[in-house]
Amino acid sequence: MTDEARKRELNRLRAAIDAVDDELVALIRRRAELAAEVGRIKEDGGDSPFYVPSREAEIIRRILAGNDGPISDAALHGIFREIIGACLTLEQPLSVAFLGPESTFTHVAARKQFGAGARYVACRNFDEIFDEVESGRVTYGVVPVENAFEGAVTHTLDLFVDREVSICAEVLLGIHHHLLTRAAALDEVRVVYSKTEALGQCRDWLQAHLPHARLESMESTAAAAERAKDEAGAAAIASLQTAERLGMPVLVENIEDHHDNITRFLVIGQHDSPPSGKDKTAIVMSAPNRPGALHDLLEPFRERGIGLTRIESRPTRRRMWEYVFFADLQGHRKDDRVAEALEAVRAMPDSFLKVLGSYPVAEPL
Repeated sequence: MTDEARKRELNRLRAAIDAVDDELVALIRRRAELAAEVGRIKEDGGDSPFYVPSREAEIIRRILAGNDGPISDAALHGIFREIIGACLTLEQPLSVAFLGPESTFTHVAARKQFGAGARYVACRNFDEIFDEVESGRVTYGVVPVENAFEGAVTHTLDLFVDREVSICAEVLLGIHHHLLTRAAALDEVRVVYSKTEALGQCRDWLQAHLPHARLESMESTAAAAERAKDEAGAAAIASLQTAERLGMPVLVENIEDHHDNITRFLVIGQHDSPPSGKDKTAIVMSAPNRPGALHDLLEPFRERGIGLTRIESRPTRRRMWEYVFFADLQGHRKDDRVAEALEAVRAMPDSFLKVLGSYPVAEPL
């Protein structure tokens, strides 16, 4: 092909791409108009939630099931998440609380779930996120609940016992940690700041490469980077988004001990989600301290063939050696089998049961 012929072909293909882009914009505009109409109908209905995670899950699952490439599922998911989020803000402006400052992993997870169109409210700690949601000052909050390798975020679990919020969605986020510092080499680093969970997820790397550095826990990875930014000999473990926001050099990338590192976040609000066909239900329960108490709490689920994907014990902080049990069940609280099992637990003498919410199962991408 001659240079002139190549140029003509490129111009033809670019014109075709421009035409497709114009079609996409028109279709997105049409989708936005339909979403706005949905919002008006919901507003007339009074108490219908604008954000319905089960509906979003159905849309995403349907789109990914029909994806034959060449765009990956993860890329297509990201594109439609932004479109859905932008349309949702036309139904109702959303405010979302997260652990601040900007660019923490909680912020990244919130942006993944709600897109760029929501108003994001940075909070100093998890208690403040729950306060914002419980009081109605924000529509939703996002909190981490467990890491695939380090286990539960216990402070989050403890807050669910007494707070009046509901879980309506979960977000799975691949976590990659990076060493941010203005030091030119590792032997110049004397202290490493980060959140406790991030330090734990990089424990082996830190012992191997920075055995003499002091480790200090901060309230968030982004706050750690802000602390280390102008301190000689200091480094922080944080996200690439934080490095970009603060203009901090990344000395070493991907220092997490497990590169398939995933943290699960929960979206909390004033309601949970309707059934989507593939759901989880989160509960917290307890019974008097006696032999077989935990067995009795779990038996109604075994009898009905309901699987538990997680169970975790936490002290009640009311009496010594008294515990509550957090569990995630397969199924929705409105499913007949799940509803029967929950009622059987409630009927047990002196038992305690709190349903934290039902929500669609998130798929790792």
